[in-house]
Formats: sequence, structure tokens, C-alpha cells
Amino acid sequence: MFESDSSLVVILLSSILGVSLLLLTTILGISRALDRLERRLADLGQGGVAQGSAPSASETAVGGAFETFLAEDPRRRQLPKAEQFAEYRRWRQEQGLNWSGS
Repeated sequence: MFESDSSLVVILLSSILGVSLLLLTTILGISRALDRLERRLADLGQGGVAQGSAPSASETAVGGAFETFLAEDPRRRQLPKAEQFAEYRRWRQEQGLNWSGS
């Protein structure tokens, strides 16, 4: 009877140790992931990804850049929508308002 009790205790203790190790590993993994996220957020707060110039006057105007585009040449309002947008894309490229591909 003693042998079965001692083997039961060994199995129980090894099971508790195994579950404890799994929990510890999981907690450490979560902690590392949170630390990485915290560092990323700190980098963003210091201008890591959001490095850009201030918006131009045409972008902050009341009607936005499209209204500025239309106001520059009144004939643009008479164009069909497809041509307006094609011209607008060209205008944005000329003004340097498009995002670069890099």
C-alpha cells in the first residue's frame, strides 16, 4: 500500500510542477509581448513612424485639397467626374501631395 501511495505522490508532484512550468512559460511570453508593444508605442509617441512634414495649406483648407484644386481653375468643375479625378491625381502628383512608395 505504501508503494502505491508514494508513486501517487510522485505523479501528483510532477504534474503540479509541469503545470507550474507551463503557466510560468505562458506568463513570461505574455510579458515579453507586452514589453515589445510598449516599446513600439513609445517609439510612435516620439515620432518613430509618424515622421512626416506638416500638412500643406491645401490639405488643411476648409474644403480640403480637392476644393483647392477646383478653385484654381473654374473650368475643372465643368469636367466629367472621371476627368476631374484624373486631373486631380495629376495635380496632387505635381503638388507633391501623394504618398511616396517607400
